[in-house]
Order: sequence, then C-alpha cells, then structure tokens
Amino acid sequence: MKRAMAMLFCGSAVTTAALVLFYNWFFPDILPLASTEPQVIWRFEAAFIVTAITWITAAVAAVSGLSLLLMAFTNSKPTFEGR
Repeated sequence: MKRAMAMLFCGSAVTTAALVLFYNWFFPDILPLASTEPQVIWRFEAAFIVTAITWITAAVAAVSGLSLLLMAFTNSKPTFEGR
C-alpha cells in the first residue's frame, strides 16, 4: 500500500511539474481574464484545460503526500486493548 501511494505521489508530482513547464513553454502570452486585448480563443481554451489538469494533478500529489505522512506516523498494526 505504501509503495503504491509513493508511486502515485511521485507520478503526480512529476506530471504536475511537466505540465507547468509545458504551460510556460507553449502559452507564455496568455493574459488574465480582465485583459482588454483580444485573445485567440482556441489557445485560451487550451491553456485553461492545461491549467485545470495541472491543478488536479497537484491536488492528487498533495493528498497522496498527506496520506503517506499519515501512514508513516500511525500504527499499521491495530491492537486490541482488552486482551
């Protein structure tokens, strides 16, 4: 279980870093929504999708990292105190 969780954490962290680099490489000129300059719609939508996937993978990395910490600091063998 810990090995699978560690693989999930590492995989999602690497995927997040790769997506951030991809976004910065291919969409450096995408401006915020409050901008008055016209933008190419398909590039804006593609940047939105990449950003959404990046946030999802970052959330998966955070949750799996917290799960690893929780598994590391809790007792994996429950004991019955009544015996």
